Amino acid sequence: MTPIDTKANILLVDDREDKRLAMETVIADLDQNIVQAASGREALRHLLHQNFAVILLDVNMPGMDGFETAHLIRQRKSLENIPIIFVSAISDTETHVSRGYSLGAVDYILAPIVPEILRAKVAVFVELFKITDQVKRQAEDLRLAHSELEKRVEERTRELARVNRSLQKEVKERQRAEHELRNLNGKLEEIVAERTAELLSANRELETFSYSIAHDLRAPFRQIHGYAEILQEDFSEILPDEATKYLSRIADKSREMERMVDDLLRLFVVAKQPLTAADEDLGAMAQSVMSALRAEVPERQIEWTLRTLPVVRCNGALMRQVLENLLNNAVKYTRPRTLAQIELGCERQDSQDVFYVRDNGVGFSMEQVDRLFGVFQRLHRPEEFEGTGVGLALVARIVAKHGGRVWARSSVDQGATFYFTLGKSGNT
Repeated sequence: MTPIDTKANILLVDDREDKRLAMETVIADLDQNIVQAASGREALRHLLHQNFAVILLDVNMPGMDGFETAHLIRQRKSLENIPIIFVSAISDTETHVSRGYSLGAVDYILAPIVPEILRAKVAVFVELFKITDQVKRQAEDLRLAHSELEKRVEERTRELARVNRSLQKEVKERQRAEHELRNLNGKLEEIVAERTAELLSANRELETFSYSIAHDLRAPFRQIHGYAEILQEDFSEILPDEATKYLSRIADKSREMERMVDDLLRLFVVAKQPLTAADEDLGAMAQSVMSALRAEVPERQIEWTLRTLPVVRCNGALMRQVLENLLNNAVKYTRPRTLAQIELGCERQDSQDVFYVRDNGVGFSMEQVDRLFGVFQRLHRPEEFEGTGVGLALVARIVAKHGGRVWARSSVDQGATFYFTLGKSGNT
């Protein structure tokens, strides 16, 4: 039970102002409401108007001493349970202590006062007061809730009686509706089966059509590229500079479109071909891919780090495409770095191997991460970094085909880390 976060009242009763201020200083850290009284009578007046968690009561006061004050406090039923702690420097210790406890005191503190002890004892009674107050509040809330519940039960009972009278009439109507629903479900299952078959057929036709289009587009793009090169080689001397620039752009764009078509074809192949798996040494495969990439950029300063990788059960050709795409991306997006750092490794998370490729490149904003693995989705401008926007989509498709998942973490200009798992197929 968590006490209500309200401040409790603490009553300090002493005829000496310096002693009251001293006690107030000691318990000020408790952050409660502290009320002072310079006499027993003043204390009784406060008790008539406020509730207190604890009373710190001096024994030796002129007029009405602490014992008399305590006796009068205990005469009132509403005050009989307020904790009273006597504070005294009187030498006749045993007699006064005994008398104090006989008047219902909960404790007796002798001077000189140890601040830590006084603070700790007051804190206990403050906490007890708060808990008790909360219990009272909850009891009242429960009483009100119970009363409200009784009213609602009565209303609900009357409502149920009314509903029950109409229920029998509705039963026959529901039985009739259920009979009609069974007949409708039978017809619906037939329609769903027919539509499913039609959808599967349409999907197969769409895949075949898309593959054919992508495959047939390769030849025209190659021809466009070839004609552009012929014009540049054979007629460059008579063509204006602006025409030469346009031919160069045509050649570049035709090569880009050819790469897009090739990437799309790889996507279609991955989607259509069945997955054949075997045990593959991922470390040796990664070393081969890194060596090939290192040879492609001999002028770059790249620090390659290859951690120990396990033998996994996967399709070797497809898995090589995953490593090639992820590592090639790392090479590409670390190009602005004087010293590029690329790391490939594996870590164990939740009894599963999680592979990662980490780099210190330009990174990206995590606000765009949902676009990262879509086809033709690119997070950087083409003039900054080349590419077709299909590579990561291919990675996601291959990883999903192995029963795994792929994700990334990055921030702008702080590098990026790509993670992937291989699901059950990756366990050997």
